[in-house]
Amino acid sequence: MTDPLLSALAARWQAGENPAELKAEIQNAVVARRGQSGGHRDWALLCEQAGLWSLAFSEFQLALRDDPEDQEAAYHLALHYRERGDVRRALALLERLLATDPGRRPWLDALVEILVEDGAEPRADEAIARAEQHGLPPSDAAALRAALGRRPGSPPAPPEAAPLPEPIPTDADCVRFCSLFSGQEGVYARQWVRRDGETGYSPVHEPLTPAVARNHLLGAYTIGVYPLRLDNTATFFALDLDIDRSALQRAHGDHVYAQSLRDTLRSEGPRLLRVLRELGFQPLFENSGYKGRHYWVFLEQPETADTLHLLGRLLVAWQAPQLAPGLHLEFFPKQPRLKGKGLGNLIKLPLGIHRRTGHRSRLLDDQGQPLADPFNALQTVPRASREILVAAIQRLKTFVPRGPAELPPPPWEEASRGELPAGPPSPPPGPPPPAPPPAWTEADFQTDPRVRHVLAHCPTLAALKAQVDECQRLSHEEQLVLIHSLGHLEGGPQAVNYLFGRCVDVGPEKYMKDRLKGSPISCPSIRKKIPHITRRVTCRCAFEFAADRYPSPVLHLLTLPPDQVAPPPSPVAPGLAQLAQRYAVLERRRVEILAECERLREALIDALRALPDHAAPCPGGAYRLIVQEGVEELVWQPDPDAPPNPAEPPTPASQPPCEPSP
Repeated sequence: MTDPLLSALAARWQAGENPAELKAEIQNAVVARRGQSGGHRDWALLCEQAGLWSLAFSEFQLALRDDPEDQEAAYHLALHYRERGDVRRALALLERLLATDPGRRPWLDALVEILVEDGAEPRADEAIARAEQHGLPPSDAAALRAALGRRPGSPPAPPEAAPLPEPIPTDADCVRFCSLFSGQEGVYARQWVRRDGETGYSPVHEPLTPAVARNHLLGAYTIGVYPLRLDNTATFFALDLDIDRSALQRAHGDHVYAQSLRDTLRSEGPRLLRVLRELGFQPLFENSGYKGRHYWVFLEQPETADTLHLLGRLLVAWQAPQLAPGLHLEFFPKQPRLKGKGLGNLIKLPLGIHRRTGHRSRLLDDQGQPLADPFNALQTVPRASREILVAAIQRLKTFVPRGPAELPPPPWEEASRGELPAGPPSPPPGPPPPAPPPAWTEADFQTDPRVRHVLAHCPTLAALKAQVDECQRLSHEEQLVLIHSLGHLEGGPQAVNYLFGRCVDVGPEKYMKDRLKGSPISCPSIRKKIPHITRRVTCRCAFEFAADRYPSPVLHLLTLPPDQVAPPPSPVAPGLAQLAQRYAVLERRRVEILAECERLREALIDALRALPDHAAPCPGGAYRLIVQEGVEELVWQPDPDAPPNPAEPPTPASQPPCEPSP
């Protein structure tokens, strides 16, 4: 007997009534009758039409509960299992259906597609042959075999490749696994799955031990970790390339689109791997066992969460617009710091079994094919140095819009009532103009009279610049001090942005766009914000020349001689004169550095003469003094076992790294 409410809702849906309101009515009706028997298949079909895929899945399950012989419900449920990644249940339902009618095309098509995707072409060929024996037309059989790469009369398909053996870890493998994937101390998470297919994780407040790792690798249970440690550092980061929820919902009812999503994921996975390698990283590449790809990058030393968080934001901002439709990208760790008693976001560890699909996650090669020996990959994966990490962040900042300090608008943009004033005729076309010089360089700290003067007289601001030079880091309070002091100077925003650009913990959104107006930060406020800096420098400027004004580093400009405020007139264009002055400053510094390098070189040679092997080991190699025919030569000999550092160009073995290559 047809349900009147179901018929009415179906008719309204076909008539094109307000989809959002009608969806809500259908959902409420399905939930209200959840405990009833009968009719679940028809309600499931309506839910599919309305795009309510989760409800449709549940209703098809209830339909089979009421009538295990309901073939339409079984077929649709098999398709849902397939799109959820549960291939085992999908195949079981389809094979049960085909046992009653081996030649039914929709059932056979779905079975063949799944088997081909899993590389089980011989099983698919057997199903086609069985269907032929039960009346499948030869033309249909030929079309299905075309999907297997075969034609009628061609030789039999080669034997199915042997499945990869289940990994059996050694004790050393389990120890290495814990070393690589150690996250927050004293806790990990265990994955669970409910009968309706929903999955989740529960924290286990125990340390991650080799015994826990072994159970995960053997498939006894599946674990994840919380990357952020208690001191807000992490020893690895990861990228998760996944199919987004809206694309999955669309794929539930469009199997051609579902196949295109799988193909897209297979092609995007290796592409993103190449992107990470171009940045200098050597990640482990993983098929997560469900619907995504993971990229694991391990670090030589723990890195602060805010630095990794900035790396992730820059990387995702750069790559997300380039992803194919239907995919999205996430970065772990997701937080710049732990808050309260929270554990942070977790990520499932590789080489375990996804409890939802029953598939084991696999480490992949460059083409996206499973590695035969994943534990060898774990033992040999290199760790990224901090130099590589810093270089990647600096490079990513050039790819992501950052809103630098802007130049004043040209006069025609300030015309009243939005009218453009008449200008000279357009010049004839010619060669393109040269690229503009950078907004700020290291030389400008010497050539800009205001910034140079303030830094020379304020030891606190000078200490902040020195900190950037040495550590490439600035805390939030330190950033505020620079913004609200140098940011008030002419040219100050460019100087601040230059310093921020060199920091690994400052994102592009912090860059200044304009010179600040109003009152600059006072010296007492600076001491309150960054006492760790002011305590170790001489922060006690008296400002006797401005006793009636509140103390601030900007007051030092009152002592700047008037003839230094503006440079003397130049016979060449002002921009060219400034560019030449910048170059002169850097050239002078280069000469000074080379002279200092030569002094150190002579001192090193003197020290090596006294050593038996004339060698001084360094990270990545050794300096060695070679004497041939009375001629001494200091050479750099790289360690062949040391991983290359993509952040630096290779240095010729015949000269030390501090000298420029000819």
